Amino acid sequence: MHRLFSISPPSRGASLLALVLASGVSLGACGGGGNAGPDGGLPDAAVDSALDAGPDLSEQLFRPDHVLEISITLAPADWAALRAQPDRLGIPNISCGAQPLERAYSYFSGEITVDGVTVGNVGIRKKGGFGSISNQRPGLKIKASKFVRGQRIFGLKRLTLNNNVQDPTLVSQCLGYGLFAQAGIPAARCSFAHVTVNGQDLGIYSNVETLKKSFLRRHFADVTGRLYESGGEFLPGSIAGFQPKTNKRMPDCTDLDPVAAAVAGPDADFVPALSAVVDVDEFITFWAMEVITDHWDGYANNQNNYYFYHDPITDRLQFMPWGIDALFTGRERTTRPDSVFACGRMAWRLYAVPETRARYLARLRELLDTVWDEAAILAEIDRMQALLDPFVTAYVDAATRDEWLTNVQRTRDFVSAQRGVLLAELDAGEPVWPFAAEESCRIVVGDVSGDFDTTWGTLDDYTTGSGSTDGMISGVSTASTTTSSNSGLSADGKPLIQVLSRLPDGRILVVALVVQDVANFVPGTRSIDLANVAAFTTFYDPATDTASGGGLILGGSLTLTSADMTPGGSVTGSFSGQVLEL
Repeated sequence: MHRLFSISPPSRGASLLALVLASGVSLGACGGGGNAGPDGGLPDAAVDSALDAGPDLSEQLFRPDHVLEISITLAPADWAALRAQPDRLGIPNISCGAQPLERAYSYFSGEITVDGVTVGNVGIRKKGGFGSISNQRPGLKIKASKFVRGQRIFGLKRLTLNNNVQDPTLVSQCLGYGLFAQAGIPAARCSFAHVTVNGQDLGIYSNVETLKKSFLRRHFADVTGRLYESGGEFLPGSIAGFQPKTNKRMPDCTDLDPVAAAVAGPDADFVPALSAVVDVDEFITFWAMEVITDHWDGYANNQNNYYFYHDPITDRLQFMPWGIDALFTGRERTTRPDSVFACGRMAWRLYAVPETRARYLARLRELLDTVWDEAAILAEIDRMQALLDPFVTAYVDAATRDEWLTNVQRTRDFVSAQRGVLLAELDAGEPVWPFAAEESCRIVVGDVSGDFDTTWGTLDDYTTGSGSTDGMISGVSTASTTTSSNSGLSADGKPLIQVLSRLPDGRILVVALVVQDVANFVPGTRSIDLANVAAFTTFYDPATDTASGGGLILGGSLTLTSADMTPGGSVTGSFSGQVLEL
């Protein structure tokens, strides 16, 4: 039996299994961006226009009551090469700062069958970065016109198949995009797909509408503007990381300069200047929806995972969600309010101004009263679970199915509790954002260090191995020598070390260390920087089966003194780093 998904890092109420089997850690880099593939082989504009003017067949790909059957075939050697391609630090092939950069992933020719309709010689490439990259169940981008001019799949050039590595519920993405759409934000359509490649059953993927011109046509009257993906910040000198997704051949991104100037401008001019270049009302709605859905890895909280479009008609930017595979987790925030995200500089500036702060807080309440309809959302979760359950039951063992059901239930619990969490803060007065703009994205809550001595292939054994931990996280001492440790390959083919230390108050400090490239699991020292090693920590309470605190580990290193990947082989070493609350 295969695993259906990989477990995300802990949230309120996460089980121990969800904590320590963190094979696909939900670690969005502060200010990070996604990957973009090569753009060669496009049909010319005339062919595009003629094809796009035809009937819209794409609705067949996004039916809410249907799981797509997608079968992909490509040369076995190409499939092996595709899966093995490493993420090159999230580098897109085009950004505002360099055009082009090194291509992150390459396309391979293959055949795709969707609900019995076969399209040959399509481009297939890997998708994913940092938290969602997988060598076993990679996310996939399908480009119908890569090798055949004008070719489409149900009227679309592209399909985006997300592997749900960071979504153990399987339902968060489709649920989240639907809620953003209800709030009036341009949002991708989403459905479920059962995917096989060369006969290998890969389980349930999320089929998310690719944000390109076909998407823009459904939301904007003029699609000649430029669409961007995250990767930069709206400040002078910081727009270089943004990734143009349309009109890529334009030589620069100077249309963003007025936005950066407005965000960096003086307080007296800030709101009028920003309103001239950004649809501020739409942004406030987008921002509030990120908070309500707990999209902690989006723009407002992490400068990551979002798109925006420069609408030629209004000459202003509009925002839209992307990469929302880590919603509804209810992450504990010990340093700042739950009802405000203000890492993104635009959000920080707007919250600092009394007028726009009041607009934001009022919009938050309004959306809780209109979009956040618990009964309707819970009914939708029930519907999605019933739709997916036959596929899950056929694909995984009983224990993994039970784990999936537990994660879906936690989403229900979040939905039921979120209104009360937010209103409790709002009713107590205007929430205070306690950090300066420059400090709002890297909130250090402590440090942790430790060592481990374990054997390879013991991931499911929480009593094996030994070690120790030390440090202080959010005022809690992590010093312990009552420690177990284990190691092995995660479900996504990454070497994973777990260190579990019992603390005097009965809780267990859980540290997960993920080596991103199996070739680097050798003796030596590597940075804990997401690219080489990704790491997080949390406190697990076995008495209540809940997790809280901790966060992302950065600014440190992992040293392996032995790294024998044969069964029973010795795995020893040490680690240290700062702990950031996301």
